Amino acid sequence: MPSKIVRDSIHGSIKIPDWCIRIVDSPQFQRLRRIKQLGFASLVYPGANHTRFEHSLGVMHIVLNLAGRMDCSERERREYIVAALIHDIAHAPFSHSSENLLRKYLRFRHENIVPVVKGSEIEDVLKDEGLRLNKIAKIIEGHNIVSGDIDADRMDYLVRDSHYTGVAYGVFDLMRLIERIKFRGVEPIIDGRALKAAESLLISRYMMFPIVYNHHVCRIAKKMYEKALERCVEDRLIEPKDLLKMDDYDIVHFLRGAGGYPEEIMNRLDNRKLFKRAIYVSRSRIHVEKIDAKRAEAELAEDAGVDEKTVIVDVQEEDEAKELRALVEIDGELRKLEEVSPLVRSLKEAEKELMMIGVYTVEEQVEKVAKAAVRFFDIRETIQKRLDEVLPIW
Repeated sequence: MPSKIVRDSIHGSIKIPDWCIRIVDSPQFQRLRRIKQLGFASLVYPGANHTRFEHSLGVMHIVLNLAGRMDCSERERREYIVAALIHDIAHAPFSHSSENLLRKYLRFRHENIVPVVKGSEIEDVLKDEGLRLNKIAKIIEGHNIVSGDIDADRMDYLVRDSHYTGVAYGVFDLMRLIERIKFRGVEPIIDGRALKAAESLLISRYMMFPIVYNHHVCRIAKKMYEKALERCVEDRLIEPKDLLKMDDYDIVHFLRGAGGYPEEIMNRLDNRKLFKRAIYVSRSRIHVEKIDAKRAEAELAEDAGVDEKTVIVDVQEEDEAKELRALVEIDGELRKLEEVSPLVRSLKEAEKELMMIGVYTVEEQVEKVAKAAVRFFDIRETIQKRLDEVLPIW
């Protein structure tokens, strides 16, 4: 079977190797055409309708360009390429919007591809090509060019998400970075001459989080969807494992006919009649150490005298406090990126301020719920400062 060329809005021509075509044509991979990359972001950015399908092809394209530099066997090289291609195969409907529920009920993360691939057409292809599913799964869950600090996944999604949202902050020098990555075995090393390009990628990610990924409207829609889905699970209308076979269209159709609270929430999402912010503040302004969102919702509703199902508490997780392990070669010496870049060190600290706590409710209850939230969370007053008091300006 000859290779195929796909026209892509980001990378131009993407070549799909002949041995990957059966994977792309499988029902499991085609499902990604029907899962939006950015969940509910199109409620804010109307162009954000791109899917996990084209993103996955983009990640494969980047790794395909880099794989020839890896010092490994041809089989292992192919396993990295397949890992790039199917790294998102286990995403549930609306991408990350379903993740908390899967984690809660199944202890499942989308990086765990084995349950989805096992027994599928994709596994048949891997066996025919002599490729190891467990090895591919370890690559996806590991720290490497597919999944790391400076990886092909981020390289594609930042540029792609920036393009489709119309937000320019995700743009960085992708080609420079690709050209200047080399390998020690299969471990990616950034050439010191591409340090600025690597910094630019991390800055882009930092900027895209509050403006796109954690935009308050996206957060509100995501949490409304989560609550509707959780009610369906609690009422035994759906099994959490079923989500791994569903796409966005399936779950929307299901929720529209679910009746009660889930159907009411889906109707609001359909018509953009979203909950509003009662509070939306940095975690640094909260005096409460540990927050149980469910308990907080019940207490806030009781204090405000409103129905508990109309109050949502959204606690953003600090998932990026981990050490950055990307390596840079400076004058023949390998050093960690955060050791050689003061900018990257400061970004790690700055990311903590991006972690927000939101309380959302229906529009007519905002004032009552906001007062209850300020009392419950003991929110600190902000201190206004001039720019030159917080930034060194010469």
